[in-house]
Amino acid sequence: MFLSTAGEAAQQVMIFGMSHKFWIVVLIMALFIGSILTSSYNDDKTKGL
Repeated sequence: MFLSTAGEAAQQVMIFGMSHKFWIVVLIMALFIGSILTSSYNDDKTKGL
């Protein structure tokens, strides 16, 4: 019974009027862009083989 009410509550989660699917996409895009912008911070010092 608790799980069904929790499932219904999860379907109705709205943050700033946006659905949970929108926020999942935004989070993934932010992680992807963050990884691109910080990829050269620890540059490889081996200079190849």
